[in-house]
Amino acid sequence: MDVDGTLTDGKIYMGAQGELLKAFDIKDGYGIKEILPLHNITPVIITARSSEILQNRCRELGITELYQNTRDKFACLTALLERHHSSLAEVAYIGDDCLDLQCMEPVLRAGGQTGCPANAVPAVIAACSYVAPHKAGEGAVRDFVEYLVNHNSEDHHPSLKQRLDKAVAYIDRLDFDSLSMGTHEVSPDFYFNVMEYIPSLEQEVLYESHRKYIDIQRLFDGEERMMVAETSMLTPATLYDADKDCILYENSSSLSGLLFRPGSSLVLFPNNAHKAVRNGEKETKVKKIVGKLMINHG
Repeated sequence: MDVDGTLTDGKIYMGAQGELLKAFDIKDGYGIKEILPLHNITPVIITARSSEILQNRCRELGITELYQNTRDKFACLTALLERHHSSLAEVAYIGDDCLDLQCMEPVLRAGGQTGCPANAVPAVIAACSYVAPHKAGEGAVRDFVEYLVNHNSEDHHPSLKQRLDKAVAYIDRLDFDSLSMGTHEVSPDFYFNVMEYIPSLEQEVLYESHRKYIDIQRLFDGEERMMVAETSMLTPATLYDADKDCILYENSSSLSGLLFRPGSSLVLFPNNAHKAVRNGEKETKVKKIVGKLMINHG
């Protein structure tokens, strides 16, 4: 993890003798000291600044892997992995600014996990598999810790998979014509929307992705082209809207889509940016159900 702008709010309080103080969130500290050890996750700090205050905080939290005054963060991370006989795929990295991208982008490509506070810079948000609902220094690291242990440990994967399998089967059994348009709640963590519309032209709609919900889309009538891309390949056009659980991305002319026909289903995870567009120039009405399964359940 990074420190300034990740574990702290990013403000630097300077006096005549240098840095006077840093503000840490107690919830982040609990996540690092109490939760991570239960799941055999080793906390590591790599920061470009140097601070005695941080050394004291690390002693309180039991963080022994502390690397300060380090601008080449990727070289530091690589050396660390070699010593621990580990790989980038086993890394979860949380940062907030462009210096962190030198680690975050390789980690994401290798299949590891990347996260950031809600107020991270757009380029970092685009390189994340998880964007915390809280800002830096206000519990964002704790958010990421809980995300990791709830959804990425071997003990919890089956739970999410079972709920997802059940939700997909539920959507598959629905009869579109017997349903009213709009939102239908199934359970506290699962609902679906019944839609009927004419898809827009590709240039008229932006990519979107979600953080809290998995999309389960099933087409019943008509056809459209589904454009899907990894969020790391796109540039955010908006900040994440927590109320709408949505972030929009700028369009890219280099991406392709797949033809979505009646009977087809598509499951879209938070790292899958997507948009539904018209297949050709003809205005064809589409009938579709979109299920929404909450990831962070319970």
